[in-house]
Amino acid sequence: MLHYATTVSELKEHFKIRVEIDGTPILVTWLADEVYAIQDRCTHLGASLSKGLVDGHHIKCRSHGAVFDVKTGDLIEKPHLGPLKMPAKQAKTFPIIIKEGSIYIEL
Repeated sequence: MLHYATTVSELKEHFKIRVEIDGTPILVTWLADEVYAIQDRCTHLGASLSKGLVDGHHIKCRSHGAVFDVKTGDLIEKPHLGPLKMPAKQAKTFPIIIKEGSIYIEL
């Protein structure tokens, strides 16, 4: 089912936006003229990824440094506390459809 998330113009202005659809927090990003949607919860302890740093197609969780690929949800770097690596798993991504300047997410 498709759900309205935001407009292309709003996303371009802010480059990342947190939306909530049916109780699911989702981070929508505009990167290199492409739109991606990834769960807005780190798979380590649930911190919001929307507060993290975007670098290329990666987003880094501010809490313990886990890095995820926003295109695929792949865990690029495990969360850590100093040299100690902690468990985490791949993040969920969502299909995007752009229609008439609006961005829709498929859940």
